[in-house]
This record gives sequence, C-alpha cells and structure tokens, in this order.
Amino acid sequence: MSAATDTLAETPLSKKPGVELDVEPQERRGKILLWACMIGGILAAGVAFAYKLAEFIFTLNSNAVQGFADVPVTVYFAVASGWLVLLGWCWKTGKFKDIEASKWDMLRQETEYERRGE
Repeated sequence: MSAATDTLAETPLSKKPGVELDVEPQERRGKILLWACMIGGILAAGVAFAYKLAEFIFTLNSNAVQGFADVPVTVYFAVASGWLVLLGWCWKTGKFKDIEASKWDMLRQETEYERRGE
C-alpha cells in the first residue's frame, strides 16, 4: 500500500471522503416528521376502518335497511380471511425469513444469461 492509502485506511470512517455518518439535525427532524405522519396516517386509517366495519355489522342487525349489506360484507370477510390465511401460510413456511434470496438468485441468473450470450 502507498502512504496515502495507509493514511486513508487509518482515518476514522466518518472522516473518509464520501462517507457521511452524521445526520444533519434538520434532516433528522424531517425523517422523524415523516415517520410520525406515516404512523399517524396508518392509525387514523385503522380507526376509520374499524368504525366502518362496526357500522356494517350494526346495520346488518337493524330493521331499517335489513339485508342491504349482506353480500358485500360476506364477500369482504371472505377476501380478508383468504388474505389472512395466505399471510399465516407465508409466515408458517418461512417465506419471510430470507426475502432477499430471490433477488440475488435473479441477479445470478441474469449474469449467467449474459455470460452465455443468450
């Protein structure tokens, strides 16, 4: 190694050119605000969804508009339960353990494809 490379190797990571470890306070505030807005939006949507679902269930039991939402709610529950079963199956079979493996497999196959000239 040259003297310049030795000096660069011994400098702390934060002092190397092109490496930024410290996040500016304004940038950090922006990220915190973004996360707070996303979490707040998800919570608000969840509350609205629960309210809508409860309203449907209460309407099914009322005499005023009896039966208007039987089919849509039944279909909704069937679809939602199907997604829940699919999520459980993915978790049980380990599909969430190494989600990056398929990406690397695809990149290896692409490299092999280009190497062969196909």
